[in-house]
Amino acid sequence: MHLDAVIAITGSCGKSTTAKLTAAALERRQGVFLGYGKNTPSGIRGAMFKMSSSARIWVQEVSGHEHDAMKEALDFVRPTIGVVTTIGMDHISNFESTEDIAVSKGQLVEILPPDGHAILNADDPLVSAMAGRTRAEVITFGSKADADIRLVSSSSAFPERLELRVCAGNEVVDIATQFVGERWTTSILAALATAHVLNVPLKQAAAGIKKVEPLRFKDEVYIHNGMTFIADTFKAPLWTMQSSVDIVKTASAARKVMIIGTISDYRGSARAKYARTAKAALDAAQLVIFFGHHSQRVRRLKADYPDRLFMFETYEELAAFLGDALKKGDLIYIKASGADHLERIVLASEKKPIACHLTNCGRSYTCNHCKYLYGNRRWYRRLLTRKAQA
Repeated sequence: MHLDAVIAITGSCGKSTTAKLTAAALERRQGVFLGYGKNTPSGIRGAMFKMSSSARIWVQEVSGHEHDAMKEALDFVRPTIGVVTTIGMDHISNFESTEDIAVSKGQLVEILPPDGHAILNADDPLVSAMAGRTRAEVITFGSKADADIRLVSSSSAFPERLELRVCAGNEVVDIATQFVGERWTTSILAALATAHVLNVPLKQAAAGIKKVEPLRFKDEVYIHNGMTFIADTFKAPLWTMQSSVDIVKTASAARKVMIIGTISDYRGSARAKYARTAKAALDAAQLVIFFGHHSQRVRRLKADYPDRLFMFETYEELAAFLGDALKKGDLIYIKASGADHLERIVLASEKKPIACHLTNCGRSYTCNHCKYLYGNRRWYRRLLTRKAQA
């Protein structure tokens, strides 16, 4: 099989979305194969074996959650184009610092051939510094004046979706998207830069990007029973919390509700991190709810916000409260780690009432894939008994 280009995408967040956007931006090219979702070495190998013999361009996200995992994946993928989105605190427990994370992600640009391309975020110093670690031609994207793919302006205030004006040289294009929030700008610019390297006109790439919907439970919008839900329940690293709050703060709605689950990927005092997040959320929303075993870390603020701040340690308590508290016209933003399974809030409103109110089920996949979600009462009682005995 001969491939014209192998595009590997990495970064602390937005890898899957960037991969999907990149494939869409290249939709006019023949034989584009997209590998995303499973980004570990074993997952990438599994994706590659599904590739059609007619494939000419392989777009693949690559995880750098550990140094060795990144190296193993790259030795298999052998990219000709490397895209690095941003460096954050995801998986910080596996590294000494964000600089150490950048070392891991930077393995991607180091492996590129001299006739390849390194596509780097000019707005992230840890990413832009990778230009010195590659033999490949460097293409930059971002808001910096010297970026090759430059953001001119952007706007996003829900219910409006993210719109961008972008230029490359003398070419300027307005891009309409289906995404909520400014934070998805990085992924869109990265996809445009990749398309540009492969000689796809910006307007043509923008037309493909316009069709892309957010991935499931990654700032995905649902409207049910007169209420609007935005679910970002896949992961909740501390460093992404403010951008979630910003989505709520700039939104327009009769009442704004923010539900926050387990915050991850930070160092230092958990109480201080939760308290700071609570104050930011209370500045953006009229009703703020914390869920999970860390929820009580914001209790000291309860006296100052008796009718606006609530904490629930079990999902059953949370579900009962929401049943009474939510009303038509509400905008409900849900930010949580995958282990919280707070996507159930959306699924319960979307279809029939769910049966599973477990707080900690231990399953790693999302609830929409769980055969027990709508189980009957007899099944639910047996499940609770087994959980109590474990």
